[in-house]
Amino acid sequence: MPYFGKYDTPDELLRDDTVSREEKIAMLEQWRDDKKDYMRATDEGMEGEDRAELLKKIKKALAELQ
Repeated sequence: MPYFGKYDTPDELLRDDTVSREEKIAMLEQWRDDKKDYMRATDEGMEGEDRAELLKKIKKALAELQ
């Protein structure tokens, strides 16, 4: 998870000029998939806070790059 601990929001990742467009897309896709898995686990009764809003921001950031 190259985004973990480095970026708090997808917008921070988008503004990082040291990361290529392709790397940003790959990181955002991984972030999105991780959040989907997390939300699915939460739905199955595992503890944790809802990250639906963050998932929306990730998808928006991906759309801006594509």
